[in-house]
Amino acid sequence: MEVIKAENLTRSYGGNVVVDGVDLDVREGQILGFVGPNGAGKTTTWSMLTGVLNPTSGTVHVLGRPIDVNDTELKQQLGIVPDHSVMFESLTGEELLLSYARIYGLSREDAGQRTDEALSVFDLEDAARRPITTYSHGMRKKIRLAAATLHAPRVLFLDEPFEGMDALSARTVMSILQQMAEQGAAIFLTSHMLDYVERVSTHIAVIRDGKVLLSCSREEFRELPAAEGEDGAGRLENLILSISRRERFSRLSWISNRSAT
Repeated sequence: MEVIKAENLTRSYGGNVVVDGVDLDVREGQILGFVGPNGAGKTTTWSMLTGVLNPTSGTVHVLGRPIDVNDTELKQQLGIVPDHSVMFESLTGEELLLSYARIYGLSREDAGQRTDEALSVFDLEDAARRPITTYSHGMRKKIRLAAATLHAPRVLFLDEPFEGMDALSARTVMSILQQMAEQGAAIFLTSHMLDYVERVSTHIAVIRDGKVLLSCSREEFRELPAAEGEDGAGRLENLILSISRRERFSRLSWISNRSAT
């Protein structure tokens, strides 16, 4: 079943097309890693898929319904974690999760149980009763992800979920995403952390200059030609660099000429 479907998705700003005719679909049990160079249109696409931004043209359907931030019934089935978001930072992590759990309609008992478990799994127990204002960037990422998954959403949208996380935290997040996908959730994520994308995604799409240039399964991606000794993340990096028309390594002239001065 197609859970997330975008058709001919386009967004322009003052005549500048930043997303150009994007078609995407994510089915039950799939994790789509959406990657590309800076300014390629990743976050703009993510914002249109989640209803944060209206497309100039094209359509987005989630669970068979047009995406609409005012569709309360649909929103109850979504988990959304933006790269940066305003949280109730005066709350403690525990208070935030309990509040989200009640918003999602969980009983007091379930809210308490899931909050305790989430704090444990995301290694936030020691910070549970501290105000979120004291949290590091990575900890804020984890508390946002914990809040977005309390109600076991059928669809999860993540923008740069691994940024600022240590390796152990990133591994925990990947494990949770894979668990959700195994239970039938559809997940769309953007990230610059190519190693994590290649490891966790079932499907990969690459965007450049607002156009999707590649969309395939992880198995198909791994069959692409690779340099000797190059692993999946290295292959993905080279692919993005090649479609960005950039050399793998760049040099600064004043550093290169240092020995000559």
